[in-house]
Amino acid sequence: MAFSQDFEDLYGVTDERALNFWASHLHEQMGSKQWSRISDSTGVYLASVLGHFCLQSMDRTEVLSPDYSPSDREFRQFADLTQIAEFMMTQLTAGREPLWMESAGAHILLYAGFFQSQNKHRHNIEFFSSLGRECYLMAAVGKRERTMKLMAKEFHQYLFHLANLQRHLRESRYLIGSVN
Repeated sequence: MAFSQDFEDLYGVTDERALNFWASHLHEQMGSKQWSRISDSTGVYLASVLGHFCLQSMDRTEVLSPDYSPSDREFRQFADLTQIAEFMMTQLTAGREPLWMESAGAHILLYAGFFQSQNKHRHNIEFFSSLGRECYLMAAVGKRERTMKLMAKEFHQYLFHLANLQRHLRESRYLIGSVN
């Protein structure tokens, strides 16, 4: 049971199917050589980010509300890349919350990586790649320091892989069958 709690604390996803879905598709998209290099470090974390977002509902109206104020122990939600950039500007001049920094980095992975094709005409992906890297560096504290630093180091590459994964899933959407 302690392993399950540690896993949830580290990765934020406990639904094994969601995690396996994203991990297997990342492995397929990256190739065995690249996946084996990261599977024991940031690969599972990357799959857990995607798993987290597919399992969470988000009320965009609530997140955009001026009254939205999660505690420093909650994973902060962001509605879009613009909101992340505005948030980062205030965080750089105020006290930094590592969990919120990780949340911002994870949202950038989602919006500028997985949904890059939808955002590249509205946002400068290179800017957000740098911003995401900095988010993970600011989140690198405590027992998560190593994983966060590894995420920062390869952030640009992960955006590339997530964009390719989304393209692959979109092109093969009719090939994904349901399991009975």
